[in-house]
Amino acid sequence: MPSTTNEYAKAERELANEQQLQEKIVNEEFKIWKKTVPLLYDFVHTFALDSPSLVFQWLPHYDVSLSDLELRFLMGTNTIVKSENYLKLGSVTLPSTLVENNTSLGIPIPSEDMDTSNFKIANQWKQPSEINKLKVSPSGEFAVGFGADAIIRGFNLKNYDIIDYKYHKQEGNALDWIDDNSFISGSKDSQIALWHVDKPSTPIQLFKGHRGAVNDLSAIKGKTLFGSVSDDSTTQFYDTRSSAVDATPVISVENSHIQNCIQFHPDIETLYATAGKDNVISLYDIRNYKTPFRKFYGHNDTVRQLQWDWSNPNLLVSCGLDKRVLFWNLESLDEEFVYPDSTSNGKDSNSKKKQATKVDPCLKYIHGGHTSRINDFAIHPKVKNVFGSVGNDRLLEIWKPKTLPSEEEEEEEQQEEEEAATEEQADEEMKEPEKEAEKGDQDTEMKD
Repeated sequence: MPSTTNEYAKAERELANEQQLQEKIVNEEFKIWKKTVPLLYDFVHTFALDSPSLVFQWLPHYDVSLSDLELRFLMGTNTIVKSENYLKLGSVTLPSTLVENNTSLGIPIPSEDMDTSNFKIANQWKQPSEINKLKVSPSGEFAVGFGADAIIRGFNLKNYDIIDYKYHKQEGNALDWIDDNSFISGSKDSQIALWHVDKPSTPIQLFKGHRGAVNDLSAIKGKTLFGSVSDDSTTQFYDTRSSAVDATPVISVENSHIQNCIQFHPDIETLYATAGKDNVISLYDIRNYKTPFRKFYGHNDTVRQLQWDWSNPNLLVSCGLDKRVLFWNLESLDEEFVYPDSTSNGKDSNSKKKQATKVDPCLKYIHGGHTSRINDFAIHPKVKNVFGSVGNDRLLEIWKPKTLPSEEEEEEEQQEEEEAATEEQADEEMKEPEKEAEKGDQDTEMKD
């Protein structure tokens, strides 16, 4: 018995030491990030919240004056006492130059201290539980939130009325709007429901193809098809025009790993992305849904969210449990890249191993301002390149990546090309002795 107690105490000490080490690493990474802020951002505003928020969504409407731009947003709370949770309507004041000209115009970088002078809460709705998922309607006049009590609540952002949508037996994390009048919901009870905003008593259609929790939903803009991913390791596609009471999927795909998120491209209706517990983002053409045509490697932990940038159709944004928001540029899809998990045979094995250690050329930008997992992020639907994110570190961060003038971009591209040419030349020089040796062997054989 004493030996068991000693082993338990030893294990506790090792666990405590490991946690302390991880905290030190996180703190050092955050210090490095703070030093690079002026180089990486046009601005960053960081606000300390009373409790973590699981959700953050921008509202499309904004007010602009000669000097100021006021943006509005919704966020939640996740308190220890579940009955003291709220959905909050907030606003933040930013430079008006963001809507007049989206290039860098010397917007001041805020200090490292957290400034709350331009951060306000205009209204709040008390909730019986935390909100797991929040989605704002395309018009910005209505929002739906999926509570931990399995009830979906609709919030009228004009008169502040609340409507309850009751059907699901368990809490959920999946919501998406079909249009301003209808939305879909997915729950841990494995069911998907189609709702009309004005008919909260009963869903107008049910979809029961999954055998596990529904993790995310994405509807094709202007179409009747939507996709879903689930803990049953499948990606499924449904048609809302189905006349069946319990509609079955028109397409169902088995995945090797559980996928947490799915997003259709806003302009290309056949293009969609998924990501999940394998830390990988996969791009698909729905006409060839069995195999992704490209994978993105960059996250170090489970990916939880994907979003396409409406202002730049080539940009896909992702976040995960690794505390980072990653930006992926599809313009670099044609650049050579060998997946880190690829195996190769033949003459080019050395070069392929070397290539596999390189950063994915599609990885454009990394936001590393959080010290704990990111719970939600959003791209402003009207103002270009403005982002917001909330995490378990109780931080709300509103930020805009650095915008380089065209001359600086050209210089940067030229520098990258020169570096690539230098690296290629170095590789050729390393191969010269091998070529000379091969030539000598051939000359010897000819003489013989």
